[in-house]
Amino acid sequence: MPRPHHRLAVRAGAGALLSVTLLGLGPAVAQAASDCPPGRTAAADRVSEPRFAGRTLHLSYDNGFGFELRFEGDRTAHWKVLAGQDPAEGTVAVDYREERPGVYRLKWTEADGTTVEQVQDWRSRTVSAVIETGSDGTRERIELRGTFKPVC
Repeated sequence: MPRPHHRLAVRAGAGALLSVTLLGLGPAVAQAASDCPPGRTAAADRVSEPRFAGRTLHLSYDNGFGFELRFEGDRTAHWKVLAGQDPAEGTVAVDYREERPGVYRLKWTEADGTTVEQVQDWRSRTVSAVIETGSDGTRERIELRGTFKPVC
């Protein structure tokens, strides 16, 4: 006889399948629902705010850089270096636009003048970024590609 938690998992799986089938929701929307804490649904969020709003993301770039991005709504983010660089963190004002459903282009400038332009693709959970740093009139440009994981 299955344990009680197994029945719950089967019911939740069937419910997700039912919502995908009957409501015509794409697999990306159904997947996003599993990334949310109890009481928060991706379908409700999509109507009023971008997918990243109010969430924490862990980003892993191909060059070994790792960051945490904690969005406070859709216009403020706190970033923190997790790997590949000296420890650093900061809070920034974020500008964004939705390029197409589930794909967002974000831009911000950090306190030291570093600019970041980032594209998040929530369908494939991929991210690309262009980071420009420098002082005294010289700028260094770094192009990055990687993945992200919502940790809510």
